[in-house]
Amino acid sequence: MDSLFIAMNLSLVIVSPTLHSVTQNMYLFSKTEILARLFFIISFTGLVMYVILAFYSFHTAYSTVTEIGKFQTKLKEIPHPDLFKAKRFDNDLKYILLWVQSNIENPIGEGQKPFIENNCTYINCFLTTNKDVLNADYRNFDAIIFNMSLLPNWRKLNMPQTRTMKQKYIFHSMLPSNDNPICNINLDSHFNWTWSYKLYSDIVTPFIEVKDLNGNVIAPNIDVEWPILETKFEDIRPKSKAVVFVMGKCHPRLRGMSYAKDLQHYLKEHKLVLDIYGCGGIKCSHEDCKKDVGRNYYFYLVSEESGSEDYVTKDVMHAFNSEAVPIMMGGSDFSRFFPDGSYIDSRGIFPEKLAAILDYLIRNPEVYNAYHQWRANYTIQPVNMLRGLCDLCELLNDVKRVNIQSYYETFRKWWYYGALYERCYPKGAESFSEVLSYINVTKSKKIKKI
Repeated sequence: MDSLFIAMNLSLVIVSPTLHSVTQNMYLFSKTEILARLFFIISFTGLVMYVILAFYSFHTAYSTVTEIGKFQTKLKEIPHPDLFKAKRFDNDLKYILLWVQSNIENPIGEGQKPFIENNCTYINCFLTTNKDVLNADYRNFDAIIFNMSLLPNWRKLNMPQTRTMKQKYIFHSMLPSNDNPICNINLDSHFNWTWSYKLYSDIVTPFIEVKDLNGNVIAPNIDVEWPILETKFEDIRPKSKAVVFVMGKCHPRLRGMSYAKDLQHYLKEHKLVLDIYGCGGIKCSHEDCKKDVGRNYYFYLVSEESGSEDYVTKDVMHAFNSEAVPIMMGGSDFSRFFPDGSYIDSRGIFPEKLAAILDYLIRNPEVYNAYHQWRANYTIQPVNMLRGLCDLCELLNDVKRVNIQSYYETFRKWWYYGALYERCYPKGAESFSEVLSYINVTKSKKIKKI
């Protein structure tokens, strides 16, 4: 019995350590399993967060690149004003504001599009009529263009009150100055650059130009030189009539009509005829008529009625294209525009004497044909009126020109040589005494500068 008890105690002693060891092992295993699960949860959570962060970074970078691409390719869209709060750089876009009245769309086109479509040498210019661009601060524009049509309503417009030293105010007009004098004295010393048909403008945009056979522009030019032509032009169309005069406008005060009537009278003494189209004469309303009517005539009377200096319009193209010799009437120095011996300048020639000259040329074909020799070396073509935009962009990229502080102190006199009293007074000048001057003098105008 005692031996059995002793054996049982011995077994308990042996079993107890084994049970304790098993319990301890189970506890360690359970703790390890918990740690493993916790590690797995942490690792999985980190992986998910990494994936989310990576996707967000990629999306942000892709969106940024996409937005930059959109800004570079969609040139017609106006950039957000906030982009230009930072300091401007010399190699960025040149911003040009075309000043227009409210609710008038840009007739040329927004952004860089006009410069690209016209094959400009420089296309880093941005044209807009939106005054809110660049934080609605007009001083941020490199240039502001003011068309002459706005100037009569100067006081009614909310014009810029301040300007920067480098900013350029540009006067633009393609209207004849003799018919459109400028009365507002405040415009003296106001414009930095001018853009017109006048050859003394900063940006010259004539209506027509003469090119040589290599495509080089020869005229108009203030100091143009016409080389002696040796190549002969012999393909001259036979003519049957003397002179044609095509009237585009009808007005009893037209100087051209008066001269044409006198010339018509004296030509009859030589048994020659001057046909007048339009204004009660032979009908010639459509454009094709104006182009073709001169083909049967030796001479084509061209009248630039305004008499303004350098104002030579595309009307003369009808004469040259019809292979007639133009008889020029106007106030321009035509030697700056057309080759020597390609036209007859009627200034200073009385109608009676001109009739005798025309009769002589018709009766002497060899002398008459000499007026066509220029055709073997030159072409006369119309000018794209938007070419001035290219010239403007080029000027804005010329650092030396931009840094020159220039303005037209006697602007009104530069535009119109005559006295302004007769031209400005009848238009209610008494009520605008503070802004109109009846005498063509200049007034020093202080400009607020920052």
